[in-house]
Amino acid sequence: MWRVVLLAVSSVCLSHAALPLPSYIKPCARTDPEFNKCALKSGREAIPQVIKGDRKYKVPQLDPLSIEELKIADDGSSRVGLSLVMKNAKVYGMRNSELQETNFDFVKKHNHHEMVVSHAEIIGKYEVNGRVLLLPITGSGDINITLENTKVTYDHDYTLEPVNGQIFMVIKNPTAKVTPVRAYFHLTNLFNGDPVLGNHMNNFLDENWRDVYKELSPAVITAFTEIITAILTGISNAVPFDVGFPEKLPSD
Repeated sequence: MWRVVLLAVSSVCLSHAALPLPSYIKPCARTDPEFNKCALKSGREAIPQVIKGDRKYKVPQLDPLSIEELKIADDGSSRVGLSLVMKNAKVYGMRNSELQETNFDFVKKHNHHEMVVSHAEIIGKYEVNGRVLLLPITGSGDINITLENTKVTYDHDYTLEPVNGQIFMVIKNPTAKVTPVRAYFHLTNLFNGDPVLGNHMNNFLDENWRDVYKELSPAVITAFTEIITAILTGISNAVPFDVGFPEKLPSD
């Protein structure tokens, strides 16, 4: 069972407010043959402001982003054999992101985005018990997960639904892939503070980071999926579809 509880997600209002597009997002005409090129440029220019958050559009502050709880629990249905809980964590580094591709398919109602986050850290308190790569692990203390040059792909379907005379995009089936070039893990106070066992385990995690990341990646992926969905939902719930994606721009 993988569970991520984000403070940011709890702030997303599901009501539709019918607001204009934020001033820092340049609209692109959905009938423009170069729409995706325009949207990529607009998205890149908007990222610095989006990272700051926007209460009006229920977009949380993203750097740092608060995570109330991130939990990996073995409920008996998996082979992970690991119970890891992170609490009061912060995610740093979203400002180091670069949007590389965006593709809107208005016929299939499916959107695809790709970005690279050059350096990200998840820092918080942890409790762990079980096995990682067949080795026993236990402890509680501080944890740091660092991801370098991480490629994030995010896809979602959507429907168009009428609310109070306006049409809004409703995001469906969001999925993400999170693939770092390198990952680092460091946990303090492992094995009740035993320095020898603790150092040995941290070295083991570092030497086997690819396999360790495979075991932890579902929680990391869920976190990124929730983060991006929170941003898009906050705006799409507030901005009518024809305002966010006009058929033509006023100058056309």
